[in-house]
Amino acid sequence: MNFDIEKLHVTLIEILDYIVSVCKKHNIQYCMVYGSALGAYRHNGFIPWDDDMDIAMPRYDYEKFISIMKRQTDAQFSIQSEETEDNYFLTFAKVRKKGTIFVESIAEKKYKNNGIYVDVFPLDSVKNPEGVSYKLKRKLINYLKHVLKLKACPKLYRQKEGGIKFCLDCVLSFPGWILSNKGILKILKKLMVVDIAYEDANYIAQYDESSAAAVMEKSIYFPLKKCEFEGKTYYIPGGIEDYLRRQYGNDYMELPPVDKRVTHKPIQLKF
Repeated sequence: MNFDIEKLHVTLIEILDYIVSVCKKHNIQYCMVYGSALGAYRHNGFIPWDDDMDIAMPRYDYEKFISIMKRQTDAQFSIQSEETEDNYFLTFAKVRKKGTIFVESIAEKKYKNNGIYVDVFPLDSVKNPEGVSYKLKRKLINYLKHVLKLKACPKLYRQKEGGIKFCLDCVLSFPGWILSNKGILKILKKLMVVDIAYEDANYIAQYDESSAAAVMEKSIYFPLKKCEFEGKTYYIPGGIEDYLRRQYGNDYMELPPVDKRVTHKPIQLKF
């Protein structure tokens, strides 16, 4: 689908500015992460082909933010999470702009709210990422996340895995099928937040990330620092170079080849 990506970027900034206004008013910490952090550091703005925006908050700020957003019923923007949408299957929230549409190519079920969005990820504290208990918990979290995605996008997995592997995957994931999405997400949340108090933690986990970059030293994130992004100033991780090196490798400042430039490939878009 061809679309005006600059117009999409303007809308994403509009959503981000609303989020930032809420954060400032209620003393909530946030920072850009993933491709948005890379864009801020490498381009002082969006990666030219990027069609989304990602921010993160410490878990206590994340829960506070969702609670505040749920009460903003008259606003132009709304929060989307397992608390607001019955068939939601993600472990993070989205802030969507009302009256717009952004449906991704992988979407097999439409939500009640399908507006253009900014992803908001929780950052959870971790005591010891090398401990046996954490590694076992991590495997269970990844398993339950996989079940949720398999339930939400069965056609995609069938196409990607093939008939036999897909059937085996469904059998192995069966325990998760007897629970609702809300039930699985409730279990996931309990697994994610019980490790250690934020003040006592030396590590931070972003549990939606499955790679080794999911856990980093807290000092890589905090204290946050300001960075220019599209002519404005927003927060990024304080140890941004270490963050990007962990996330994307040592050559993060180099542009990837065209066939490696990942996007969400919207199949329906309305501004």
